[in-house]
Amino acid sequence: MSTSPDMLAPPQDQDEIWSVADHIARGLRVEHADVSSTLGAITDVAVATVPGTTCAGIIVADTDRHLTPMATAGSIPLELDELQRHLGHGPCLTAARKQVVVHIEDMAADHRWPEFRGGARGLGVESMLCLPLQIDDRCLGALSLYATSAGAFDQRAELVARVLATQAVLAMAESQRTAQLRAALDRRDVIGQAKGILMERHRITAEAAFARLSAASQSVNRKLVVVAEQLVATGVLPGPA
Repeated sequence: MSTSPDMLAPPQDQDEIWSVADHIARGLRVEHADVSSTLGAITDVAVATVPGTTCAGIIVADTDRHLTPMATAGSIPLELDELQRHLGHGPCLTAARKQVVVHIEDMAADHRWPEFRGGARGLGVESMLCLPLQIDDRCLGALSLYATSAGAFDQRAELVARVLATQAVLAMAESQRTAQLRAALDRRDVIGQAKGILMERHRITAEAAFARLSAASQSVNRKLVVVAEQLVATGVLPGPA
């Protein structure tokens, strides 16, 4: 069944929860983290930290809200992600699309996704916990935890998983921002190189070189950075001679 936040009992040992949160934060601290490394760290920490977890997987939403498997700890999540993609529904997709926690306590007794249930039990999965990953109103995807026994995820496990999901969202958002910044710097660098080539070749100013790049971009209907990359790679500026 899906579980709402107010159904969770408060932690009996606040020190233990803070200790778990600190352990999770340390586990997600990846030096020079790119998105792929961050997602891999999240699934590894999930298996190591959330009681009962046998394996874990993350599906990520792109700008068009398409959901794609991006990281797994163990082979089972990828197989079940592919099954859900084929069926068009399932617990992981529901958690991501509706931004709700999906808890399957006993796969044998859960009848919401019968075709998925058969595939999951065939791989030895008897319980699951799927948590949405969102920041503000933006859906980042879902983190799914798998166990080989029914009832593996009790209230403490769900609480730890929620702490992990919160930390994971922050780590994912930061790695995505870093990736966007790196891409922007790379684009600026290649455009600068292309301008330098034109300035040297035609003895023109930086402004005039940029104008030539812009004109070439419009004439061939390609992004300016693509035109710049072609010029840097081949020495040829696309467009009319």
